[in-house]
Amino acid sequence: MLSPYRRVLAVPGAFWLFASALIARLPQGMSSLATLLLVRGATHSYAAAGAAVGAEALASAAFVPPLGRLIDRHGRARVLLRCAMAYCAAMWLLVLGAQLRAGSAVLIVLSGLAGALLPPIAPSLRAMLRDVFADVGVRERAYALESISQELIWIVGPMIVAAVIAFLSPAVAVLVLGAQSVAGTIVFTRSPLVRQAAPAAAGERRHGALASRTLRVLLVPVLLMGIALGAIEVGLPALALHTGSRAATGLLLALWSVGSMTGGLMYGSRSWSAPLAARYAALLLVAVACTAPLLVADSLLAGVAGALLAGVTVAPVFSCQYALVGQFVVPGTETEAFTWVSAALVAGLAAGSAAGGGLVAAAGFHAPFALACGAGALAAAFAFVVRALAAGGAPGPVEAAAEHLA
Repeated sequence: MLSPYRRVLAVPGAFWLFASALIARLPQGMSSLATLLLVRGATHSYAAAGAAVGAEALASAAFVPPLGRLIDRHGRARVLLRCAMAYCAAMWLLVLGAQLRAGSAVLIVLSGLAGALLPPIAPSLRAMLRDVFADVGVRERAYALESISQELIWIVGPMIVAAVIAFLSPAVAVLVLGAQSVAGTIVFTRSPLVRQAAPAAAGERRHGALASRTLRVLLVPVLLMGIALGAIEVGLPALALHTGSRAATGLLLALWSVGSMTGGLMYGSRSWSAPLAARYAALLLVAVACTAPLLVADSLLAGVAGALLAGVTVAPVFSCQYALVGQFVVPGTETEAFTWVSAALVAGLAAGSAAGGGLVAAAGFHAPFALACGAGALAAAFAFVVRALAAGGAPGPVEAAAEHLA
C-alpha cells in the first residue's frame, strides 16, 4: 500500500517539503483547544471560549484568500514569514489579555485577529504540488499524502496541547504554539523547493482565482462537504455521551481520523482510470453511504464502527478536490485558488458545527448525521455539475443555476 508513495517522495526535495509543511502546520491543530481552554480559564465562560474559537476560525476563512493573492504576487517566503510573526504576536497578546482579565470581548477580538494572521501553509503547499509533480498520477498521490498528513495534524496537535497543559498551563500552550508558528514557517520557507519557487509573472495576474468558472462552482460542494464534516464532528461526541461514556468522545473523533488516514492510503495506492471530476462525484456519494450507518447507531460499539467507516472517504474526497483545483486554476493565482477552497471548507465546518449542535438539542443525537447525509448528497449533486463543466459541455439549466449560486 505504501510503495506508490515512494514515487512522490523520490522527487528531490519532496520529503523535506512535506515534513517541513507538517511542522509548520502544527499550530493549526493546536489553536482551537489551546484558545478554548485559555479563554475559558480567564472568563469562566464556555460561551466566551466558544465565541473566541469561532472568531478565530471565521477570521481565518475571511482573510486567507487575500493572503493567498499576496503570496501569488510577492512569493511565499516573504508573506508567510510576516504572517507567522504577526500571528505569534497576536497569540501572545491573547495570553497577556487573559492574564490581565481583559474581558470576553477583548479576548474574542484578539482571537479573531490571530485567526486572520494565521500563515496559509496548507494552501501554499497544495499550490506547489501542482508545479513540483509534472506527472498527473504522481501528483494525485501527492495530494493524497497531503490529505493524510492533514489528519496527523488534528491528532498530534491536541495531544501536544494536552501535554503542555498537564504539566504547565493553557497560557504556556498558547505561547508555545505562537513560537511554533514562527519556527515552523522558517523551516518550511527554507526548504529547497520553496526557495526555488518564484512569484507568478505580472502578466499572468490580470484576473483573480475566481475568474475560473469551474472553481466557482467547485466551491459549492466544498462548502457543503464542510457542513457535513462539521455536523459529524458534533454528532460523534453526542453519540458517545448518549451511550454514557464521556471518555469515548475523544475516541470516536480519533477513530474518525484513523478511518480517514486509512482511506487516504488506500485511495492513493491505486491508479484510477475514471476522470477526476467523475471520481469526485462518486466519492461524495460513497461518503453519504458510509455516514448513513450512524443514523441508526445506538451503542458504543456501533459508534466505533460507524466513526471508522464515516472517515474512510474524507481524505480521498480532499485529495480529489485539491487535484481538481490544480486542474482548473487560472495561471498565476494558484495559492489564492487553494485559499478559497480552505475558506469555503472552514465556513462549512463552522456552519455544520453550529447547526449540528442546535439539532442535537432539538431533535436528538442522530440529527447531526441526518444533516451530514443531506449536505453530502447535495454536494454530490453539485459535483456532477463540476463534472459537466470539466467535460467542456455547454451549461444546461442546472449548470447555469449552479454557476449563479457560486
